[in-house]
Amino acid sequence: VNVLIDLTGYTLSMQTEIMAIGPAPVQVSFHGFPGTMGADFIHYLVADPRTTPPEYPEFYTEMLVLVPHTYLTNDHRQSRREVLGNPPPRAEFGFAEEDLVLCSFNQLYKIEPAIFEVWMRLLKAIPHAKLWILRFTEDGANKLRKYAEKHGVSPERIVVHDQFPAEREFLIKGLADLFLDTPLFNAHTTGGDVLWSGVPILTLPGEGFAQRVASGLVASAGMGYMVSRDLQDYYDIALGLARRPEVLQAMRTRLRQDRD
Repeated sequence: VNVLIDLTGYTLSMQTEIMAIGPAPVQVSFHGFPGTMGADFIHYLVADPRTTPPEYPEFYTEMLVLVPHTYLTNDHRQSRREVLGNPPPRAEFGFAEEDLVLCSFNQLYKIEPAIFEVWMRLLKAIPHAKLWILRFTEDGANKLRKYAEKHGVSPERIVVHDQFPAEREFLIKGLADLFLDTPLFNAHTTGGDVLWSGVPILTLPGEGFAQRVASGLVASAGMGYMVSRDLQDYYDIALGLARRPEVLQAMRTRLRQDRD
């Protein structure tokens, strides 16, 4: 073995102990773990310039290998052909045709109070908007609804669903109008899936690797203008798109055309 690539890092089913033995002269971390491995037996980290700005190499024990656009590559035209099918009706999931469906399919632990408060401001400013999240835990979803009520937003406007069956997942997610990313910990695989579903992503990068992945994804889709500068800019962009549905629809159409 000349080059050994670790696709898991410090995640589930990790095989780090194999890498630690050093079976190859060149060992690379790619795709799986969002950050430096902090280990002298990993020589290179594959990333992109938005996720790991090249001017900060001192924060990584690895040498950076920066690919253009985004390191988190996929091709669902081959792996998930169902994304090209016809979507189900919105009414099946509790939405009216005139609803503005704002979604965040990220794990609930990624939702910090500051960003949730921005989402509540958006719901109060956009009467026909609903927030769509996944029920990773019943307790978490219930607490978010209670928190919404404290902010003057009806809990019924927080639409909660269980995770979708794989054969329909992308078609269902494609019913959303705009994906609201979480700055604390960005959408990674979920972000790529959402873009393939034809839904634009609004993101806000932070300082760490895991807080910047969606910026590369968004830029790779030719939508760098959806990378906000701060929470107020995040709010302003989302509100502006809500008030100009033709612009948002044009973005959705372009994502689908580029995909197809």
